[in-house]
Amino acid sequence: MCFERYVSVGLALALSACGSLPTETIDGDNRQAFIARLAAEPAVCRSYREVYVAGFRENVSALADEDRVAGATAKAKLDESRSLLHREGLSGSDCARPYCIIEPLQNGQLDSWCGFRIDADEGEELYQWLSYPEVRELLSSQN
Repeated sequence: MCFERYVSVGLALALSACGSLPTETIDGDNRQAFIARLAAEPAVCRSYREVYVAGFRENVSALADEDRVAGATAKAKLDESRSLLHREGLSGSDCARPYCIIEPLQNGQLDSWCGFRIDADEGEELYQWLSYPEVRELLSSQN
């Protein structure tokens, strides 16, 4: 019974974080510093993030479709993301990894969202969220 309560509380917190994702883009000092930090990471970190996010999204899709073959393929992609780092002598803590969450939709469907949480630059919120595609675009524009 305690376990169910903890799961319910954890799920409620995760879903409340989804609801607090900002709709406007804030281009302040924390955001710029975060992008600069990502840009300074080893090059393999970008590949790691790409493969990780793709594997996560494919896994969510496989779960929604109840497709075991696609699920195994997604798991292999997630394993490959870690292997990319290990081949370079790095671990997951050497690279920033986005938070990825499963978003339940109507009719039992699932979607996913990946992004980064950083300290807010302004306003009453403690954090600001940067979607993974937005961060990827900002990193690409720095090259």
